[in-house]
Amino acid sequence: MNLLFLGTSAGVPTKTRNVSGIALRESKGKGWYLIDCGEGTQHQVLHTKLSFHSLKAIFITHVHGDHCYGLPGILASAGMGGRKAPLTIVAPAGIKAWLEATCEATQLCLPFALAFIDSDDLPSVEFESIAVTTFRLSHRAPSYAYGFTETKVDAALDVDKLAQREFREGRCGAVEARV
Repeated sequence: MNLLFLGTSAGVPTKTRNVSGIALRESKGKGWYLIDCGEGTQHQVLHTKLSFHSLKAIFITHVHGDHCYGLPGILASAGMGGRKAPLTIVAPAGIKAWLEATCEATQLCLPFALAFIDSDDLPSVEFESIAVTTFRLSHRAPSYAYGFTETKVDAALDVDKLAQREFREGRCGAVEARV
């Protein structure tokens, strides 16, 4: 898996850094997961090869604006871009109520279903190729860390690539570094 930092600023954006947003890309395929969705995250996504169609789930760590204010915009953009597949949002309980109120107030009707999972109720969850474990953190608002483990990893050695880097096959078929 790969991490792509979309925003690393705390509290407010700066001229050179957006607020919190991290894309976790699967090793195989185009699937990706979003961890936090601060304001401006959808704009940062536009500078990447990521597609809202291949977004598998969104994880929000806590209910502070620099971690969630971009959520309505990214969902609206996904819908306007033709997304139809359901999307899972794993977040503290307050996010669901806030997002529902925002959608109602702005008349945002998404063409895809949202499945909310309350972080408090989630010790772990598994997606197609990623297992996620939730950990409670100490912060002013209920906060969570998410641990990601790839479940479908191709563990085969690429012998040709090893040979290019001057590794050779040793006794019993083991690979040894050339000294």
